[in-house]
Amino acid sequence: MERLWFKIGETATRIGVKPKDLRYWEQVIPEIRPRRSHGNLRYYHLDELPRLERIRGWLAEGLTVGDCRQLLLTGQLTRGLDFGQEADLPEQPPPPPRRRAPKTEGPPPQEIPLAPILESLRKLRDRLARAPMTKSSLKPQLDGTDEAR
Repeated sequence: MERLWFKIGETATRIGVKPKDLRYWEQVIPEIRPRRSHGNLRYYHLDELPRLERIRGWLAEGLTVGDCRQLLLTGQLTRGLDFGQEADLPEQPPPPPRRRAPKTEGPPPQEIPLAPILESLRKLRDRLARAPMTKSSLKPQLDGTDEAR
């Protein structure tokens, strides 16, 4: 029989972060509310672990904890992500033409294929823009009771 409740250190180890990270996430994302014991120890439910792992994944992809909160609440980010596809910079005049060096014999220069990089960035953008989660999936019911805090 698997346990349903884990202390903060056990939870942090299971999802691959430090306990101080979980405490910080609680400050920025008030929807993360572990149950407290009489000794004020934090206990996370087994159902909470996938959401915490999702937050850790978003942070690894470069989002902030505030961005993670917004994604959990609405399912989308209001600030745009710049993948280098659309520039918000003002129009600038084109640079003056450069003189080309005389052609020399030799192997052609290697070009970096950008298509796979852009495709992976599009997939990331699409994954972050998925439909929002339902509110009931954000907060698990603990023992069928809703405790006042």
